[in-house]
Amino acid sequence: MTDSKAYEIDQLRLYFGEPFSIKIPSINPDIPYKEMIIYQPTIGDIINFGEKRLYSAVNVFVANSTMYRLQLWELGLDWNELSDFEVFSMLVTSLSIEDTKLLFGDIDFSKFVPMGKRMPDSEETEFILYNQEQDIEINKDIYGILCNYIRTMFNIFPKREFAKGKATKKALIWEDRQKLERDKDKTYSSSLLPMISSCLNHPGFKYKKNELREVGIVEFMDSVQRLQIYESTTALLRGMYSGFMDTSKIDKEQFNFMREIKLTH
Repeated sequence: MTDSKAYEIDQLRLYFGEPFSIKIPSINPDIPYKEMIIYQPTIGDIINFGEKRLYSAVNVFVANSTMYRLQLWELGLDWNELSDFEVFSMLVTSLSIEDTKLLFGDIDFSKFVPMGKRMPDSEETEFILYNQEQDIEINKDIYGILCNYIRTMFNIFPKREFAKGKATKKALIWEDRQKLERDKDKTYSSSLLPMISSCLNHPGFKYKKNELREVGIVEFMDSVQRLQIYESTTALLRGMYSGFMDTSKIDKEQFNFMREIKLTH
């Protein structure tokens, strides 16, 4: 079993774009472990690679069963009964090495196959994904580590929505079908462009357009949130000093623009 605590996310290293390494036990007795490295793209990397293509791959790694409940339901599967790892195992082999190279280098996720692995000193087996060609195993624990890291890197924590009772489930599926029908003619719209444009036109943003290409996605998203915090803090302080706002019931932390940025879980 992988020690998840050994892979707790170092927020400072993440901010500075340091690669994240996960050591995976090797089936080959001559090799103690294999290494899975997750790289952080810069804004320039994303522009060159393609924003839509990158986020399509990212969605596979951050997905939970709720995100794909309509597709699962139409396959005769109940999303309430599937783990995120099971959903991941169904999706990940559709990704080519070209789709994931920006994040994972030469790891080929299309080569992973589901299999049962006998657990040490036990008659029980665990469900894993195994890439025989590259001798890389992904079990539930390894998946949990890489999923959490990718979610944190991109600050994408999808909402979970479970349902009890057949009628409730059918109602949610109906809503999903209606949304799919409404959105079928929509073209892809960049999620990064509005943020980039807003920041570049904000007097407090320190990067010029060409410099922004070298900024990691975590640093950029942090800058977006920090500017919002700074503006809201400044507005509160102006209201307090003007005498037109009662700030006695406002949390004092809201007046500190250097406060910790909370991730959206």
